[in-house]
Amino acid sequence: MKKQLLSAAIAVASLAGFSQGASAHAPSVTPDIEIFMSGASAQDKALAALFVNLCDAGTLDVFKDNGTAGSEGKNHSAYFCTLNSTNVPGLTVNGAAATTAKVLFHKRSAGGSAQGVNPLIDGVAIAAMRIDNGNCTQQGVTNTWFCNASGANLTNVVSDAGISDVEPKLFVGPNKPSNASEVDPVAADAALNVVPAAALVFGVPVSDNLYVALQRAQNLLAGFGGSCAPGAYTEACMPSLSKQQVAELISGQIKRWSEFKVGGVALTALTAGLNYTDSDGTVRAVTPNDTKVHFCKRIDGSGTGAQQYVKFLNNPCSSAGLSPDWAGSNLAGPVKHEVSGSGDMELCLEDFADGETASKQITTTNPDVFNTAVNTANNRAWAIGHQSLENNATHAKHYRFIKVDGVAPTLEQAFRGKYMDWVEQTFQWRKAISADKSTVIAKIAADAASPTILATELNISFVHPFGQSGYLAIGNGNNFTDTLNVNAPVMPYSHAVAGSLSNCQVPVIKNSTNTSKPM
Repeated sequence: MKKQLLSAAIAVASLAGFSQGASAHAPSVTPDIEIFMSGASAQDKALAALFVNLCDAGTLDVFKDNGTAGSEGKNHSAYFCTLNSTNVPGLTVNGAAATTAKVLFHKRSAGGSAQGVNPLIDGVAIAAMRIDNGNCTQQGVTNTWFCNASGANLTNVVSDAGISDVEPKLFVGPNKPSNASEVDPVAADAALNVVPAAALVFGVPVSDNLYVALQRAQNLLAGFGGSCAPGAYTEACMPSLSKQQVAELISGQIKRWSEFKVGGVALTALTAGLNYTDSDGTVRAVTPNDTKVHFCKRIDGSGTGAQQYVKFLNNPCSSAGLSPDWAGSNLAGPVKHEVSGSGDMELCLEDFADGETASKQITTTNPDVFNTAVNTANNRAWAIGHQSLENNATHAKHYRFIKVDGVAPTLEQAFRGKYMDWVEQTFQWRKAISADKSTVIAKIAADAASPTILATELNISFVHPFGQSGYLAIGNGNNFTDTLNVNAPVMPYSHAVAGSLSNCQVPVIKNSTNTSKPM
C-alpha cells in the first residue's frame, strides 16, 4: 500500500494547512465512482484515515457539514480524490479496468451504526449530504469545505455500504433505529456482505466534575489519602466504577448522586469546597448545583450505545437484559438525554461540566430531530455516557474516561483480557451494488483489518495521558504472542469462537496451535 509523506490520520487532521491544488477535486468535478456509506460515528476518524490513505497525493478535498462550530462534520462528511489501481487492485470504472478513478466517498454519521445496517437490508433511502448544490464554501485556500446540510442540500439514497460497532444482527430491541424494523437475520444474510474488521476499545466517559468527585471518593487526591492533583489523568490517578455500578447508572436505578455513600457520607457532600482547574484554565467547583444523575445516551440505533448495553446490561443478548430506555424524571431524577453522534455526546458531557447549553437532544423521531436543549437551566451536574477511545485524547473537551473494575481502557489491558469493554466492528455492503463500488469498499474493509495499518494510520490518534488505546486486529488469521506488539496490535480474544461473530459471546482465546498466549 502507498504511504503518503504524512500518515493519513495526520493528513485528515491537518487539511487546513494544505492549499488548493490544481489536481484536487472541487464540488464541480464529476466523479467516476460515487459511494455512499452510513453508520458508526465512532469510526469516523478511522474511516477517513483509511480512505485518505488510498488517495493520490494532492488530489483530496474534504467536505463537512457546517453544524456547531468546532464540531463540523459530526453528521455528514465527504472525501473526493483520485485513486489508482496500484493502491486499489482491480479498480474499475463502468465495469472496465481503470488505472485511475475520481472517487467521491460520502459518509453519513447521523443516527449511528444502525443507519449502516437496517436501511441497507431493507433498501430504504436515507438522507446524505450533497456537495454539488452550491452549498459548500471553501475555507480560505485550503482543501476543506464547509457545507450546508439541510433541505435541498440533502439527497435520499440507499447507502451502498455501512460500518457498525457491532455485527448487524444485534440491531434489535433497544438498538433498533426509529426509521427501520428490527434486523431479520435471514434477510441480512441475503442482502449483505459482512466482514469483521477489528476490535475497538470503548470506555465510560464522565464529566470532569464527576471524575474529580470519584477521585476524592477513592482517596486518590493529595490531602485526602492520595498524591494526585484534581483531574490528573495518568493511569494511577484514574478513578473507577465497577461494572455493576455502571449498569445501575445507565439502567436508571439511581436517581441522585447523593444515593452513593462513602463511609456513610453522600458523594455530593464529600466534595464540598473542592475545586479543580479545567483544560481552559477555569477554576470550577466539583460539587454540582443539580445532584440528579444525568445519562448522556446515544439514540437507539447507535453502535456505541449497543456495545455498552451488550457489555454492561446483557441486552439484547438475553431476554433478562436490563433496558437503557427508561422514562426517568426531570424533577426527581435520573434524567436521560438522547443525543445523535459522538460529537453530540461530547457536547452533552461538557455542558454538565461547564454549566452550558450547547448540546441538543432528540425532540421527535422518524425522522429524528434534535432541537431540544439538553441542559436548559445551565446547571452544573455530574453526567455519564459512552464513547470510543478515539475521542478526546488531548482532553480538549471537558470529560474524561474512567477505569472499569479498576482497569484502564488501554490496548494492553484489553489484550491481556483484563479490560472488558471492547467489541469487534464490521463493514457491510450490499450485494446488489456495482463492482466499481464493491472493489473500493472491500479494499477499505481489508485495510481496516491490517495490524500494521491499524498501528500506523489509526492508533496514533488514540494516545491518552493514561496510555495507548485504539484498535487491535482480529486474532483469527493474525499471529500473536504473549506480548502486545503496539506496532502491529492483534487481539488474541475473540467473540467468534462458537460459530459466527457475536459480540454477545464471552470473548476467549480460540483453541489453536498457538501456545504463546497472554496472561
